[in-house]
Amino acid sequence: MTQIAQKNESGGIERDTAAGQKLQPHIVTMVSDVETPVSAYSKLSRTNATAFLFESSESDLRLSRFSFIGVDPIKTIEIKNSEATIKEVASGHCETIQTDHPLKLLEQLLEAEKRRYVQVNELAFLPFAGGLVGYLGYGLTKYLENIPQQNNIACDVPDAFYGLYDAFVAFDHARRRIYIVSYRSEAHARTLQSQLLQTVEMTSILEPESRVSESEVYDGVEASFTKEDFLKTVTQCKEYIAEGQVFQIVLAQRFSTVSTKEALTVYRAMQAINPSSYAYLLKCDQFSYIGSSPETFVSCQNGTVVLRALAGTRKRGETDEQDVALGIELRSNEKELAEHHMLVDLARNDLGRICRPGTISVGEIATLVRFSHVMHLSTDVTGTLNQDKSCFDVIASCFPCGTVSGAPKIRAMQLLSKLEPERRGIYSGAVGYFDFRGNTDGAIAIRSALLQNGHAFVNAGAGVVFDSDELSEYEETRNKARSVLKAIKIAEAL
Repeated sequence: MTQIAQKNESGGIERDTAAGQKLQPHIVTMVSDVETPVSAYSKLSRTNATAFLFESSESDLRLSRFSFIGVDPIKTIEIKNSEATIKEVASGHCETIQTDHPLKLLEQLLEAEKRRYVQVNELAFLPFAGGLVGYLGYGLTKYLENIPQQNNIACDVPDAFYGLYDAFVAFDHARRRIYIVSYRSEAHARTLQSQLLQTVEMTSILEPESRVSESEVYDGVEASFTKEDFLKTVTQCKEYIAEGQVFQIVLAQRFSTVSTKEALTVYRAMQAINPSSYAYLLKCDQFSYIGSSPETFVSCQNGTVVLRALAGTRKRGETDEQDVALGIELRSNEKELAEHHMLVDLARNDLGRICRPGTISVGEIATLVRFSHVMHLSTDVTGTLNQDKSCFDVIASCFPCGTVSGAPKIRAMQLLSKLEPERRGIYSGAVGYFDFRGNTDGAIAIRSALLQNGHAFVNAGAGVVFDSDELSEYEETRNKARSVLKAIKIAEAL
């Protein structure tokens, strides 16, 4: 593949090509026998203010086929308080525009950009081919459904933040190959390759589980609720449910602690003790967001939409026999099954607004999926996207996932704006991508931490129903936050 590369005044490679000529990807291939996604990210992201690392595993914790790394986006898009700031990274030029429709704005930006690119068969096997990577915070609900937002802000971050990546590195774990892809020029791809060939020193994480005891995890940790206030709020949720306003409310609280280590160190500790389906590290200008989420948000690949309802949780057993017994108990628990079926129905309703009639199907109900520390009940709901809809419409219809808000969704969110003392920030939104081919995929922003100004913020929620026990729901939030807080403490001890 050839492309006319022009030098700018500073000697860098321009992205512009000859008039009328579209940009084509340049691909450099390496063997991945001595490189890992973590080491590659460490080398590539050192001098970049914005970058990302995506890793994932299957439900049985086998590593999924692909991991992705992106650095040096051509643009960043920050949306906050109905203003979008679009920055050209190379020049530093910024443009600020008003918007009440963030998803429409992102769609217009991506559509305008992708007309400049040629999609080739050589990238067809990759689920991501370049595009927007970042997050949609829970605050997007004020734009989509006019949900009130609290005045208290613990974490001052944008409602959404994306980088527009025309270059990335893909690890193909099945073929043991690294693909360096750049639409800018072959020279740019070779520059990324030369960075990967450098050496990097990282401290090994030895025996992470023993570095911080379970009793030490919550030492020095502050919360947005006192225990007494959280219990009272659960009781208030149950009163709303008894009145018939909602069936379920997912009440969350925020935990915060000191965190002075770089985000990659915390990410590595998190993956060492709690590997999960979706692992991500987003490096932004003023903060980083890391997570090890067990739950996909929604994916749309070549017109096929998949939404996975994941509700019902138990810890893994200490022995095989105990693990089997816990799984049987979870699958036969009437309360857990009732909540799960409710969320499956909500998923069908969400997909029904953007999928072709008659194409929505529900997989096996409440299958048991096991991760390193927990097991869940899972059901896949699939459909075929309407021809007049895009992957951005998919997100608009499904956001946020019912497992982090409640049901019915809109009323539950309205009540949460009164019940929770502060804004959620990124938590319970979505982390993922919109690519040049019209596909999207991502994870629900849970089991995650926002790292900002020497502190870490960790949110966790519990689904409250009519017969919930107040103390159990309080402990559920602490149990869900425990692995993330422990990873932060382990990183601090290195």
